[in-house]
Amino acid sequence: MKKKLIIVFAVIAVVLLLIPVKKVYEDGGTQTHTSLTYKVIIWKQIDGKTGTEFYIFPNNFHRLDHYE
Repeated sequence: MKKKLIIVFAVIAVVLLLIPVKKVYEDGGTQTHTSLTYKVIIWKQIDGKTGTEFYIFPNNFHRLDHYE
């Protein structure tokens, strides 16, 4: 029983580490998908950057200004 409980908690922890939170900025539609282990930035600035960037832990905790 104890082993099953440990496995359940481990699966829940892994899921929580991988679920992203989406945020959309008003600079033309830039989107960020951030979780505890990674960050994906989809750039769509009006007169600026376009494309996609991917950052892994520990570089995923910076503000959007850091990546520009």
